[in-house]
Amino acid sequence: MHLADLTHLLDTPAAPADLVPPPRFRTATFASYRVDDAVPGQAEAVAAVRAFAETSQGLMARWFRRNGKPGLYLDGSFGVGKTHLLAACWHAAAGERRYLSFSDAMSLMIMRSPQQAADLLAADLVCIDEFELDDPTNTRLIDLLLGLLAERGARFVTTSNTVVGDLGDGRMAVDLFRAQLTRIGQSFHGVHVPGRDHRLLKVRDGEDPPLWGPQIEPATDEGWLTVTAGELDRFLTNLPVVNLRRLAASLHGLTILDLAPFSDQLAALRLVNLVDRLYDWCVPMRVRATCHAGKLFPEPPLRQAFHRKHRRCQSRLTELCA
Repeated sequence: MHLADLTHLLDTPAAPADLVPPPRFRTATFASYRVDDAVPGQAEAVAAVRAFAETSQGLMARWFRRNGKPGLYLDGSFGVGKTHLLAACWHAAAGERRYLSFSDAMSLMIMRSPQQAADLLAADLVCIDEFELDDPTNTRLIDLLLGLLAERGARFVTTSNTVVGDLGDGRMAVDLFRAQLTRIGQSFHGVHVPGRDHRLLKVRDGEDPPLWGPQIEPATDEGWLTVTAGELDRFLTNLPVVNLRRLAASLHGLTILDLAPFSDQLAALRLVNLVDRLYDWCVPMRVRATCHAGKLFPEPPLRQAFHRKHRRCQSRLTELCA
């Protein structure tokens, strides 16, 4: 496979049929979530999400919309199963549902408009993965989108690596956006999901995953894309973020050659967004890199504000390159 085979993805708009849990979580249920009995509070978090899913339609849901907060906000560290719970909520809930990432939602609003994005996403339940406020633009946009969805009678559940009270800290002049941040926070009931990163249990501390390193050779299997890091970044520059799901669905595997530590924050975030979707679609990777996986996002020169995204990406790369 070559990048030229994928140019049709550049202008493909998202449709309601696209907005469902990806293959990794297509069969996720509350019963299949493995509660770690050694982690206090994890079973209670699962029970809270299940209760929210079971009130996503009917009299109880309407009562919540009128008298309570329309959203549930799951915070926790990497690899503790927040996205599994998000997808389980989608599967368990009744009525019309939508599922997408926070970056997908931002991309939709920029490509279309907030009103059109809200019309597309409006449903009984909207599930938004990887909620983060990185800059004034996405803060204003998500504040507007949540309001538009609430007006349309939607309830929403989201996941994040940041507790709701710390949204935006370190990324922008928080005091200038206090009204929006307060309004966003007031839309949610918070649930903390404790636990350990299950993905990092597959490698020893400090070790790279097996298919990462300077000697990695491209795969020759059908459906694998082999591309240099520079070629890949140029392609991603022109690809709407919401269409990354269709890119991931088109690949059997991805080999990246000549990957080096990032000095460009935008290029780093483009890779983060790609790895998120490859992880969702269970697309294996092979990476020929000049550095250890733990050194891919050096600090400095990259700003500390994005360290949670970087760490999530490194965690997921461990899975995909294993």
